[in-house]
Amino acid sequence: MKESGHYYAKDGTAVFEVPNKSKGGMRPTTLRDAKSMGLYASVTTIMKVLAAPELDRWKQQQVLLASLTLPRHEGETDEDYCSRIMEDAFKQVDEAADLGTQIHKALEFHFQGQSYDPAMEVYVAPVKEWAEKHKVKFLQHELRLVNTEVGYAGTTDALIEVNGVLHILDYKSRKTKPEYEIKPWSKEPMQIAAYAKVAGAPRGVNLYISTTEAGRIGDAWYDEATLDKEYNTFTHVCAIWQAVNNYTPPK
Repeated sequence: MKESGHYYAKDGTAVFEVPNKSKGGMRPTTLRDAKSMGLYASVTTIMKVLAAPELDRWKQQQVLLASLTLPRHEGETDEDYCSRIMEDAFKQVDEAADLGTQIHKALEFHFQGQSYDPAMEVYVAPVKEWAEKHKVKFLQHELRLVNTEVGYAGTTDALIEVNGVLHILDYKSRKTKPEYEIKPWSKEPMQIAAYAKVAGAPRGVNLYISTTEAGRIGDAWYDEATLDKEYNTFTHVCAIWQAVNNYTPPK
């Protein structure tokens, strides 16, 4: 499974990779690089210091499903079999992440008036209807945000206006089941709050796009009081990340 931290420069430039001096080419940016270059960790990187019960449970389910469907080779050791199960399970996790990236890109292209992969229309169409229903006005896409005072950065999907009020919009692709309501995971309002604080948006919304039920979406709207509370919590999480990693970005 892909696990890497994301970092940004003070001006909002993404520094996800740096030159690999020993082997040539590029490699993922590390915490050591961030310290030497004075970079800011992304909101999602910082929130990894917290438990993610919903995500962890989903990962565990993928491992269990892989163990039920992956046949064992004759003479294969327990260790080798477990390794293949883990590899197969997290291949599915990576594939889900890749599909989420494609959906995000298609939505960005559509709302900027650009063409996108027709295969993504099943995911884009319900979002079009949602935007029309709520009279959403898109102001900026893939907005880079840096908070030099608290010490974090990140990229949100869009800054929008609804009924004259600024909102942070963040898309989430989600595997859903008909019998379950689509609800925010525990850290998602906090992510919105961190972005909203920098952008000066008093409200926010997560829009969930199902990858298992064609055409199904769900939304979660956050008011000022909710985002204020979530932002206060995030500042403490940020302080914990900085303490654990012995790194406070330059102010």
